[in-house]
Amino acid sequence: SIPISILSAAATVNAGASADPSSLSGLAHFCEHMCFLGSDKYPGENEYKQYLAQHGGRSNASTSLHLTTYKFEVLAEHAEQAVDIFSHFFVAPLFTHSGTGREVNAVDSENSKNLTADGRRRLQVLKDIADQDHYFSKFTTGNSTTLPTSETDQLEAVRDALLAFHRKHYRPENLTVVVAGPQSLDQLQEWT
Repeated sequence: SIPISILSAAATVNAGASADPSSLSGLAHFCEHMCFLGSDKYPGENEYKQYLAQHGGRSNASTSLHLTTYKFEVLAEHAEQAVDIFSHFFVAPLFTHSGTGREVNAVDSENSKNLTADGRRRLQVLKDIADQDHYFSKFTTGNSTTLPTSETDQLEAVRDALLAFHRKHYRPENLTVVVAGPQSLDQLQEWT
């Protein structure tokens, strides 16, 4: 059999749900979702996922209290463009008005799905008994109540907060990036 060569990459932002403004629980998680929906250079909302799917790749992301991590893998011969598309999440995401409204629904749906998960329920009990002034007690996932977008002014306020959050936290000094592939170290550094 012929060995398959894959490139994998991850970027961790040193900010998570504990950095959410108190008035917008779930903003860090929402930002994670929105980064996938296009950038100045790659404006197609599904361009990244389509590119990966067409080239044997996949991606995921997660937001914890203190970190947000994005990761992907792709067939190595298609890695350069995948790295470029991925990097523009951090450089110039679009955060469109239409995407903002739709993606709040995705965050809300994800939260609803998690309500019956035993692990999430145990965590919620711990959050409920924790000091309510401590960030650990925060609601971190977000939903359509904590990220309201049904009115135009609400959507604008959430989008403005999203842009400010990204500007503040998605900076080179707050990022740790790992790239591993069969390419030379010099090539991987150049792409990164």
